[in-house]
Amino acid sequence: MINKLAKVISAATVLAMAVSLAPQSALAGIGKASGPSVNASDTLLFEIDTSSPYIPDGANQGTFTQAIPKASFQNRLDSTLPAIIDFNPGDLKTSLIDLTPQLLQTLNTIDSSFKGKFDSKAVKYSARLEDDKTNYIKFEFYAPFTAPFTNQNSLSVFNASNLTTFLNPDGQVKFPKGLSDLNESSFGIVVDGVFSLTPAPDDVTKVPEPVATAGLLGFGIVSTALLRKRNKCLKATVSHSNR
Repeated sequence: MINKLAKVISAATVLAMAVSLAPQSALAGIGKASGPSVNASDTLLFEIDTSSPYIPDGANQGTFTQAIPKASFQNRLDSTLPAIIDFNPGDLKTSLIDLTPQLLQTLNTIDSSFKGKFDSKAVKYSARLEDDKTNYIKFEFYAPFTAPFTNQNSLSVFNASNLTTFLNPDGQVKFPKGLSDLNESSFGIVVDGVFSLTPAPDDVTKVPEPVATAGLLGFGIVSTALLRKRNKCLKATVSHSNR
């Protein structure tokens, strides 16, 4: 029985070591956004995986690979197409841009969570989404070049804790957006309206403090050693009594 208890304590020690070596998870989650298309009847819905890896592409720009794991287009006007079109996962590109006077005025006029807060620069997020057939759509949205959006290397800026000051009563943040019509290639994207983003929840896995883990590890080693010593004493006592 003592040997079994020793094995249990040793197993607990190994488990404690494994947990202590496990890295703390990064802030990660799924933010959900939606907004009307140019015709104001159709709607694009998409998700943003805030743990997506970033690949820089020159100065102040880069790509978050597969950052849009899920997206769909609700088609209400074109009867020749399905009512809902599901797109394949897509990349989300980001860039720091200088605003023209016209775009600056537009961004500060749109009734978003950042109305009047844009300056000479902005962070632009953009994507082109495609399905398995020939359907595609393009969109972009903007954030002012202020915290937390100055961190262009991570999509954790869309986590709830980073957007607290911008949340409206519905728990959403509204970004100025530009969205093409479905399969539209003739015209550029017009910036008007907003995407309503529900921020991704913060999900941090806590790990034991190093001191606490060391204490548990020490307890396991000492306890095992004492049990083995006691076991030897018991064997010696039994052997002596049998003589």
